[in-house]
Amino acid sequence: MAQGYRQGADTGLDLDAWRRVVDGFHEAVVVLDPAGVVRLVNPLAAVLFPEARPGSTLPSDVAGRRQEVGDGWTAWYRGVEDYLDEAARRLAPLTERADALRTVVELAPAEHTVVVLPAVRGRLEWWRRTPAGDVAVTRTTRQAVATAPGLAAVLEGTVDHAELTDLGDGPWGTSGANGVGVAVPLTDGGALACFGGSWNVDLLKRYAARAAAAVDASTRLTEQARTVETLRANLLPTALPEVPGVRLARVFEPAHRGVMVGGDFYDVHPREDGSAAFVLGDVAGNGLEAAVHSGRVRQSLHTLLVVEQRPAQLLQLLNTALRAAGSRLFTTLVVGTMMAVQAGGLRLTLAAGGHPAPLVLRADGRVDEVAVHGGIVGVLPEVRFHQTTVTLAPGETLLLYSDGVTEARKYGDRQELFGDVRLKAALAACAGLSAEAVAEHLRRVAFDWLGDAEHDDLTLLVLQAEKQ
Repeated sequence: MAQGYRQGADTGLDLDAWRRVVDGFHEAVVVLDPAGVVRLVNPLAAVLFPEARPGSTLPSDVAGRRQEVGDGWTAWYRGVEDYLDEAARRLAPLTERADALRTVVELAPAEHTVVVLPAVRGRLEWWRRTPAGDVAVTRTTRQAVATAPGLAAVLEGTVDHAELTDLGDGPWGTSGANGVGVAVPLTDGGALACFGGSWNVDLLKRYAARAAAAVDASTRLTEQARTVETLRANLLPTALPEVPGVRLARVFEPAHRGVMVGGDFYDVHPREDGSAAFVLGDVAGNGLEAAVHSGRVRQSLHTLLVVEQRPAQLLQLLNTALRAAGSRLFTTLVVGTMMAVQAGGLRLTLAAGGHPAPLVLRADGRVDEVAVHGGIVGVLPEVRFHQTTVTLAPGETLLLYSDGVTEARKYGDRQELFGDVRLKAALAACAGLSAEAVAEHLRRVAFDWLGDAEHDDLTLLVLQAEKQ
């Protein structure tokens, strides 16, 4: 064939005859001369090799099978199944709806493609390529469909395809210069419309089926991700507020860093009189279930603080509320109130429910343990809580922490725990440091101990009386 083609160029051989042979192939075929210039493109190739135009050259990354046909001539082949399988492979990994729709438009077997989909509040989305070459979306009312005969029937699913000869008022991104279009159903209530070239209805339907699967899957994943993110936002700790006379800092390192939620939690709630309530707690377990329960505990505390500010009584109400809600996970926590003292320093009142004892770093570097006791919260009907008062001089620090710190297992020796003694020594080394520096030092010491090993939720809350 190549020799005859070359002779045709020299002797005036009937090129149409050769074209008829290529046109009869069931594969897309593009024939290039020895200079790499496209000389023949059969109808299916006009769809599956949209970059192949007579007189042009093919890009280096063209998809298909290359074959030498003699005397420097080459042919590129691409079967329908190859094209559809490749499209499915490229669409399958896409989890974002917008990414999937852009790719559907880019891969469609047409010179110009428009995806029309139902949107919120009865509107429509029109995804199509812009003059700049990217893919954009435009939203319209459904009235735009009525101006394009045939499109409404495709969107409603009453026909399996329709020719588009009058585009009406829709934002097609084409004036019709690309020729008659054809629309086939895509997803429920959606359509794939293609313009230009020699389109093949059966091919468009098969492509639309694969595209619809990708769009539906990515839409579900996007909606799930949006739901999870909304719920997750309510589970994440809030930023530390400004409280008169207090410097605040924290360390929050969940076991599952990918989602940044877990069973540990902390909150600081300022009041109009300049005081504030604070809490640091730990729900049994980690991960999503513990995070959801910690969110429930935080919300319950927030509500109960409206009617009760005394820490011990607050824990008593919280225990009752959680049991009434059917709590199955126990919670340990420290709650307290703090108020700046006029002469300088802070007065804090604390109560605890089954939680590690808070530590106080004095100005001289001494570390005191705050003796405050109480049972775990949310499980037992009869549980007692006691409260105590602590005074911090200017520059002194109160540390609340979860057992993820003291029970951190040493890298290389998983039997050895970080423990209370190391925590107190690390805190004593922070004498004279700011609240932020204390938190950072303790975080660094803990993770030097852990190395790259897995760990439980690890949380610290630092409350420091401002220096005068």
